[in-house]
Amino acid sequence: MAKVSAFRSKLPGTGVHHDNNQCTVGNNIETRNRIGGTGGLPLCQTCRNL
Repeated sequence: MAKVSAFRSKLPGTGVHHDNNQCTVGNNIETRNRIGGTGGLPLCQTCRNL
């Protein structure tokens, strides 16, 4: 497991943040749509399970 700085999608309706570079959901967010920080959103379930 590799923790990274928290990030989230800037697209509407995503609702979670990510903090693991092995998360397939987080890795599917295109670089141009990523924004740093949690945004007050809960951690992605996939990241949590990793």
